[in-house]
Amino acid sequence: MADFLTVTNAAIAAVLAALALVASYRAVLTSRTPQGAIGWILLILLVPVLGTLLYLVFGHADYKSFERERRKSDEDMFDMASDQSVAHSASRLDTFARIARLPVTEGNDMSLLIDGHATYDAVLDGIRSARRTLFVQFYTIKDDDIGRALRDALIDRAEAGVSVWLLHDELPFFGLPRRFKQKLQQAGVRLARPQGPKRLLGPFQFNYRNHRKLVVVDNAAAYTGGLNVSKTYVGRNPSIGPWRDTFARVTGPVVAQLALHFSSDWMWATGEDLSDIASVAPDPCGPLRAVALAPSPAEDIAAGNLYFIALAHAARQRLWISTPYFVPDRDVLTALRFAALRGVDVKVLVPGRADHYITYFATMAYFDDLRSAGGEVWTYDPAFIHQKVALVDDDIASVGSINLDIRSGLLNFELTVLFEGASVAEAVGDMLTTDFGNATRVDIDLADRNIVTGILARVARLFAPVL
Repeated sequence: MADFLTVTNAAIAAVLAALALVASYRAVLTSRTPQGAIGWILLILLVPVLGTLLYLVFGHADYKSFERERRKSDEDMFDMASDQSVAHSASRLDTFARIARLPVTEGNDMSLLIDGHATYDAVLDGIRSARRTLFVQFYTIKDDDIGRALRDALIDRAEAGVSVWLLHDELPFFGLPRRFKQKLQQAGVRLARPQGPKRLLGPFQFNYRNHRKLVVVDNAAAYTGGLNVSKTYVGRNPSIGPWRDTFARVTGPVVAQLALHFSSDWMWATGEDLSDIASVAPDPCGPLRAVALAPSPAEDIAAGNLYFIALAHAARQRLWISTPYFVPDRDVLTALRFAALRGVDVKVLVPGRADHYITYFATMAYFDDLRSAGGEVWTYDPAFIHQKVALVDDDIASVGSINLDIRSGLLNFELTVLFEGASVAEAVGDMLTTDFGNATRVDIDLADRNIVTGILARVARLFAPVL
């Protein structure tokens, strides 16, 4: 019996070792970053049983098939982009258009929606004005008075005969109540959740999340930016407090590009093809050139990172960025530092208070890297600042959902609209000038902060690839 147990134990140990090696090999093949692969390998080798199990549930996925199929789906959609009002002369947005794989459009207009009340008022008014179609997409929707106002507006339009599609990237057991969703579906609202790579627990996607925020009304006007849908975004979450954020109302031919991005997400989630609706471009209505850039983890060019690198390379006099999370990829950080060394006025505005403490402390660990090259970091004092806005010189501005972190650069589906024109740059410049006026410039090195802050920042930076 003892010999039998010895042989059995040895066989079990051999099987577990083989599984650990296979899991480690798969982590090397499928992890989006080298740091992510190293993290999984260390966990698997140090705690083989638990580490292998965790990897199989949360780490292992058929990323290659997902990336290949999603990329083909996106390409099919974007091939349908209308060529109406495409800019026929050189534009400062040409590089961004090549990253986006969509043309620069002419004849657009944009108005800023500053903070939650202005945003929700405008978005709900836009939804209520719909006569034919509504595309609606948010990362977070809560069952509170803000979420219910959105729900009721969509139900009203659906019952009036408007075709309504709603995408919401919620996690199982942590999303909207069944009754909330049933009311939408009973009224005729088509409701779906974005899909990621296939895995053992498919609905529990911690990476490859769809972080886009978008409302498209009758393919004539679109709304996009940083806000989700809950009372948090009007400053009524006591654990976070006041909230600073920005959305934009967009009109003109670029609206069709935004609609196509929604159509691509919807096609992947449900199999329903909305491209005939989405590809109808509105007439020119303003002075701005624009392109919609939607980074995707299924791409092979890391468009989210290239977006920030392109901003840095385009800047001649100034590059102002407002972001809630400053955890840049190494290449992005290098581009920002080089812009500062070229004499560009590089300013990054980040929150002075935390919503996620690990990210908050990791952000501090990057301040010195930018400051040492001549860039500036400012912390916003009155509220948590969540806007994702960029300004280049006096002619390029961007409003969207892309955070200046590795997650937005590599792991999430994101969206922003870049505009070229003096009027939009002036409006964004005035807004950011006010924001910087309510901020404090960071003039202290990490080494000079208290020892606890220094330790927390350095440890948190180790988790940067997954924050």
